[in-house]
This record gives sequence, structure tokens and C-alpha cells, in this order.
Amino acid sequence: MSEERNYFWLNCGYNRWRHTEPLEGQTAVFESGASFNPTQGYHVFKTAKPGDKVIYYQVQNQVGLLGFGEILQVQTGGNQKVSIQFKFEQSLTMLSIEYLKRSEQLESRIKQMTEQLFNRITKEEFDLIIGLGQGAIKIPRYFLLTEEIQFEPDQTYTIFTHTVNGIKRNGYTYYTQLEIGDQIIFLSRNANQSIIGTGEVSDSIHKLPPQPGRTDSTCIEVKYHEDINPVNIGELNRHQTLKKLYFLQDSSKQSIANLTKAQYDAMLDMSNGTYKESSSNQYEMSVQREQENEPKKDKPIILMLCDNKEDGLKKAKHYVERELAKGIYTVGHPDFSEEMLYGRYLPNESGALYYREGFITGHITNSEREWLVIDQFERIDPEIFQLFLNVLDGHEMTLPRYNHEGKMVKWSLEKDSFYRHNPKWRMIGLCYGSIEDIKEQYSHQFLKHCRVLHVG
Repeated sequence: MSEERNYFWLNCGYNRWRHTEPLEGQTAVFESGASFNPTQGYHVFKTAKPGDKVIYYQVQNQVGLLGFGEILQVQTGGNQKVSIQFKFEQSLTMLSIEYLKRSEQLESRIKQMTEQLFNRITKEEFDLIIGLGQGAIKIPRYFLLTEEIQFEPDQTYTIFTHTVNGIKRNGYTYYTQLEIGDQIIFLSRNANQSIIGTGEVSDSIHKLPPQPGRTDSTCIEVKYHEDINPVNIGELNRHQTLKKLYFLQDSSKQSIANLTKAQYDAMLDMSNGTYKESSSNQYEMSVQREQENEPKKDKPIILMLCDNKEDGLKKAKHYVERELAKGIYTVGHPDFSEEMLYGRYLPNESGALYYREGFITGHITNSEREWLVIDQFERIDPEIFQLFLNVLDGHEMTLPRYNHEGKMVKWSLEKDSFYRHNPKWRMIGLCYGSIEDIKEQYSHQFLKHCRVLHVG
């Protein structure tokens, strides 16, 4: 019976391979010894054997996925030396770590191994990386690009990420997140502020040689696929999924914005004429005026309708103190992310990874009444709360965090849940609009877990 094959990830320096020649068929030798830092993968090296498969990721010069191959030979010698001969079999698209981390399956694994030279991975992870690198599997993100260019179908365009004076364009962070294959909807300022076409990213952020008339030549490349029926931002705001988005307002100067898949599809539905407004999208609710002796209702989310921003936080603090709770106060913004709610892995001072809890997971299990209060709550994309809403609906959800047994943790309302739900915990959102705005912005699923108070 043949011995089971292992699968590895090797972080390569640029000089590991001869880049002036075809990489396929090349071999390279890596040696480790007693001076080799065990935290860099020495113990993993000792498990390697001929026939094992390896992913090669380049960490110098052009950083990205390089290719895959196998181990030809393993030799051990004195002084704990291990010598491994690697063979390069096939090149892959040079995807970045950030792109690979879009896969929930790969995200936590990659966070654990970016500081280590040689890493063990599973066959499933190996196959997934190969599929991504060969283009058989794609994990696109979706973006809205606002330009004044006269686009033509099937043409490629260079989009500069700075103004001619070198100032970063609004939304610059999203330019840095673009990867080849990401899907784009184009919005034209010269066409009545309307979406006009679709396309994709053909090259991620990079610098061109100095350009005449420009102080910064950082850019991306996009391919414009085809025109679509134009829809202006006023019409887009009629769609339940697109209402009140900050980048779809007349005053918005955003050059690029991140879209969820649902928002991307909603825009195409509006363009195709397939969107039909439904009365079922409206959720009827009663709005209470906050009173000292009001009956308590067990809703984990409280939306406070405030008349002005000067008094909103003051009224929230009064409410929290009256309920004998402690407030954790923050402000909502368009870049509020799921990691801010549910946590993420981060390196400590020694480089080891630890899990930093988010605003929800860090406080919902506390037996003390530590309530989360978010000012300008309406600026946050409601879709980032979906995981929490699913838990509140009674579903068991899996998070990309590992317990002491190496398994991903489960979150539910059950007593054996990794995050034990404190039924007295509350999330309070301060909103500065009307009840109609709330009904338009939030789904039925969100609102059924809400208590809405008008605090004046």
C-alpha cells in the first residue's frame, strides 16, 4: 500500500528559481540545519518525502502565487540538516495572498503561515489553490467605478488612482484591493449620473513610468465588456437593496466603491428591467417614544431615531445608564467590516497569531451588561450583520476561527456554543433619519430583531 502523499506551501525568494528561463522543469535545493529557526517550518521540513506536492509562492520582487510542483529528493545528515530538492512543474496565475484569502477555506490557513517558510496544507486546500491559479475557480469581488471616460465595448483602459496633482482619489483603499477578474459596474458622471456598462479588472494596482502632466502614475487596468441600459442614481435608490447607499447620492464624490454581490445583481436587475417593487419588501413596525416606565421588550438590537446629531449620543448614554449597563461607544462608517464585528487573527509582538475579538463577539458573551452603541448607524452596510442575524434566527454558524482542537468554532443560541449568547446584551444604533428610511434600508430579517425608539 502506497504511503499517503503530503501537501505543502513554500514561500520562495526571487532567486530560488531562474526567471530568465522557463520555470517548468527547473529544480531547486533547500537546506536546513541546526541553526534553522523551528518557527520557520523546520519541523514541517522533517515530514517531507519524495512525491509530496508543493505550492510555490514568491515573496520578493513580484509577490504572488508562482506555481506548483513536487519534492524529488529528501536527504538528512548530521547536525539535523535536511536537504530537499524541489521540482517546478507548472506556473499559475500570480494571485496575491489577499485574493486567496477571499476563500473562507483558505483565509485562516494563510494567516497562520505567511511568516513561515514551509507549511503543511491539506489536499483540499492544495486543489483549491490550483483551481484558483488555473482560473477554473474564481472568487470575484464587485465594485462600482465612477469615471468620465467614453468607454467602448471590449476595450482595455488605464485608470489612474490619483488626480493629476498626486492626490489620492476618493475610495483609494478599494483600488489597492482590486484583483484580476474582479467584476465592475461603470457609472458615468457625464451620462446623468447613470450606470452605463459592465467590465472587469484586467490588471491590479501598479505604477507606470512617469507620465507627462502627472505627479503620480499609480494605476489599474480595466476591460469594458459591454454597454447596459443606463439607470441614474435616483432610479437605483428605488431598489430595496440599493436605497440610501452613500456612494449613490448626488453629493457623492466617490471614484470607486465596494459592492456586495446582491448590490451588483440589483443594479443589473434595474438595468434589465427585471426588478419589480413588491409590497412584501415593506415591514410594518410601530415606533415607540422612549419613556421612563416603558415595558421592556427582549430585542437584541435597538434602533434609536434621533432628531439631531448633537443630542444623539447624549440620549444613548442616558438610556444605557438608566438600564444599569455599561456602554461601548463607536461611530459607524462605510468601511465598517465583518472583521470589526466578529474578530480576526492578528500577529502579536513575537509574530505569533492571536484572535482579536470584534465588537459583537467580544462583548455578547460577557455576563456584565456591556452594550455596544454605534453612532451614525445608518452609514454601515447592513449586510455585514448577516452572520449575527442568522444566529439570532436559530441557525448554527461557522466562523474562520479555530478552537484548541484545531476545528472551526460554531456560534449558535445553544448552551454549548463557542460564543455563549447573553440574552441581556444589546446593540444600539443611533439613526438620524425617519422611520421610512429605516424600513427602506433594513431587511425584514433585520427588523424583526429590532426595537425602534424615537428619542427626539
